[in-house]
Amino acid sequence: MSVCVLAVADSDSYLKWAAATLDALGDGFAGRLALVASPVLPSGAQVAAAVAGTALRPPVVRRVGGLVRRLRRDPPDVLLVACTGPTARVVLALAGRVRPRPVTVVGLPGWALPASPRAVALRRGADLFVAHSRAERAALERVAAQLAPGTRVVLSRLPFLPDGDRPGGVDRSPVRRVVFAPQALVPAARPERERLLDGLVGLAAAGYEVVVKLRGRAAERQTHDERWPFDELAAARPGGTPGVRFETGPLASWLGPGTALVTVSSTAALEALASGVPVALVDDFGVRDELINTAFRGSGLLVGLAELPAVLAVGGPVPDRAWLAGHGLHPEPSELPGALHGLVGAAARSGAAGAGAPALRGPADLRALARLLAPAPVAQTVRRR
Repeated sequence: MSVCVLAVADSDSYLKWAAATLDALGDGFAGRLALVASPVLPSGAQVAAAVAGTALRPPVVRRVGGLVRRLRRDPPDVLLVACTGPTARVVLALAGRVRPRPVTVVGLPGWALPASPRAVALRRGADLFVAHSRAERAALERVAAQLAPGTRVVLSRLPFLPDGDRPGGVDRSPVRRVVFAPQALVPAARPERERLLDGLVGLAAAGYEVVVKLRGRAAERQTHDERWPFDELAAARPGGTPGVRFETGPLASWLGPGTALVTVSSTAALEALASGVPVALVDDFGVRDELINTAFRGSGLLVGLAELPAVLAVGGPVPDRAWLAGHGLHPEPSELPGALHGLVGAAARSGAAGAGAPALRGPADLRALARLLAPAPVAQTVRRR
């Protein structure tokens, strides 16, 4: 009999991670998707991009009350809580009251270094926390030992990485197209983001096809609020950004031969490396935790904007293979399917799954719950407080 897994997501990046995680579980699992209504609910176009390339269909959107009723009416064996931190805490607390309680799994949809104590604490009470690299697992285990005792960290590569790795840019054909992967929070300052645009315009002037692969347009919500969206900054520039296009949709569709990916520290770098696409990580703004790029030290991928044209002219940076193995492109198979089978089997034998649910208490928890219970305009107001 298949293990029934229900994945609950609340934003574009978590939905992509949830769909790919379900798809990667393989035989012996029956996966279903649901979206919980929240202020970061993705648009129809973002949903389509998130499930593209998987066997999953666009999910039904449920209010949190409807989700709880669904869990009570037809409880899954496993609940994959693929949500932003405050929503994850609420869903874990409510799921913990369901009988039989499902095995609960949490994770982050991308690069998780340095390990965030807050991210781990908000997911306290989950049975499993998925780490996507050896380095992440070690860091998350240290934090979980203090803030989420009883949660086991399991290793599983990012589920949307392509099969049959060609790490290191094995395809060394001349670079003709540069795809820039922006981030909502990195870099944070407007002058730094405008400096990146200057660099992209310079690459276009040098003859490269330059594409900025957006996660969403200005009217679409993302997992993190973006104060200075690149397409809006481009529109405000005198003369615009000649030669630079702004596109949406699945990243994989842009990672073809003759392409290089440029970013500051986006998880898109790993997706590109696994596809054999050269990657350059812009380090003009430093290497520090706030830029989420300290783990890239020793990767061989850090490049300054001024150096970028010359580096791309010879096929892009060559990554360190030992670094790749420790940071997401390891050869070990996923530990997640085996861990789920073990926990589901143990729950069936004992009649209980895992530890108790986290209790919702305090103003932060009440605000998180109000965001999920309130109509959209009210939820937006609560979110800004």
